[in-house]
Amino acid sequence: MILARARGNLNGVLFVGPAFCYILLVVIYPLFYSLWASFTNMRLTSPLTSFVGLDTYAQALSSEIFQDSLAVTALFLVSVVALEFILGFALAYSFSRMAKMHPAMRALLLLPVMATPVSVGLIWKLMLNSDFGILAGGGSILWLSDPQLAILSIVIMDVWQWTPFMFLILLAGLEGLPKEPVESAQVDGASRWQILLFVTLPMMRRIIVIAVVFRLMFAIATFDTVYVLTKGGPARATDLITLFIQREGFVNLNIASASAISFLVLIAVLAITTLLFKRDLADAK
Repeated sequence: MILARARGNLNGVLFVGPAFCYILLVVIYPLFYSLWASFTNMRLTSPLTSFVGLDTYAQALSSEIFQDSLAVTALFLVSVVALEFILGFALAYSFSRMAKMHPAMRALLLLPVMATPVSVGLIWKLMLNSDFGILAGGGSILWLSDPQLAILSIVIMDVWQWTPFMFLILLAGLEGLPKEPVESAQVDGASRWQILLFVTLPMMRRIIVIAVVFRLMFAIATFDTVYVLTKGGPARATDLITLFIQREGFVNLNIASASAISFLVLIAVLAITTLLFKRDLADAK
């Protein structure tokens, strides 16, 4: 019995061991190494590294370029999450009331999400090209040269790609709602808009919070598409925080600054998601 149990434990270790080693080497070790580097003045151009405490965080927060990048990121996040929620909910609500061609239409709408980020960036770069792009109006609209149009272009691109993601989550939530409250409201003479505002949306609150939080976490990590489309330009108009971190770490070789900014972003995301979930749970009580 003891020998059989020992063999079972050994088999379990052999099965779990490779996955644990992979997580340790690829996730845990880089995470703690980056955390340690954020408290130093590590630069790949300098052989000397010393512990500086929170000085790296203070320098990052006081950097004008970092503040501009943070403002651009905040504008981008608010715009894409709001637009994707509005369009996604409108599509989901329409599809929930459709009876025909539902599966086929849903599959077609999910195609942008399945495309790789680099291919999406290249396609939109071609469409917005001022010389031959189909959306450039014969060169009259300089999407990628004007700072205001450049930020608008990355918002439109992200909304095009990720609205289906929001649509899918909200559609699943709408299809899972109980029908009794809606039928009771119809019997009481409530209009379609009244049912939507006072019955459907309150019941969808938790699903909406989950969809917004997931989309927020994915949107703040946006890098590939924007890097291919604009590389942060023109004049840093589309310089998202992920592009700033990449430039600090791989161009300026300032590992300490890149690590500190990464953890500042992580703390901000955790704070926002925790606030949203706590508020939702408090309202539910």
